[in-house]
Amino acid sequence: MTHITDSQKKLVDHISRLEGQLASVKTELLKKDIDCSKASKTLYASARSFASLRQSFIKCFLEKYYISKGVRTKRNGQYADLLKIINS
Repeated sequence: MTHITDSQKKLVDHISRLEGQLASVKTELLKKDIDCSKASKTLYASARSFASLRQSFIKCFLEKYYISKGVRTKRNGQYADLLKIINS
């Protein structure tokens, strides 16, 4: 995987962590005595992680196809504004 960028690696690592969180919820739900509190907390953390992953993915996409294409000055301000909207 030497062809992937640092941003791509971070996204893949984030997905791996999210998979681990979801596997933990799944494991908890398959138990005879489910700890609903634990499962719900992990599921909540997973939801936040997924939202963060979505934001990171959009940033990565924009950086690759928007910034890396040589867009300068005025458009860079638009890029910053767009990131603020995405992160809100």
